[in-house]
Amino acid sequence: MLGRKERDQLELYMCGSLRDLVPDDHILVKVDRVLDLSWLHEEVAELYAAGFGRPGIDPEVAVRLMLAGFLLGIVHDRRLMREPQVNIAIRWFIGFGLHEVLPDHSSLTRIRQRWG
Repeated sequence: MLGRKERDQLELYMCGSLRDLVPDDHILVKVDRVLDLSWLHEEVAELYAAGFGRPGIDPEVAVRLMLAGFLLGIVHDRRLMREPQVNIAIRWFIGFGLHEVLPDHSSLTRIRQRWG
């Protein structure tokens, strides 16, 4: 019998972790197993003014985004910020849930400029 898949999905309900959806052999999973960025906040703290401006992107998220872009061949910040909208592996790798709004691409560009 010919089947037909209904495609109108009004809402998404998910139990579990995004990690459950990413294969164990994915490059971002392999990197996450060995990546330790516990030192990063202290290293870049002096580059930020406390109490001024809008809240910044977590430095670990920024590094993870840049690393994902490098590993997946995404070189432009606009595309790098668009990709996690459809790529669950990147969204999981940077620690964002499906419901969370991703940072604007300009924030990532400014971080690159600030950090050098």
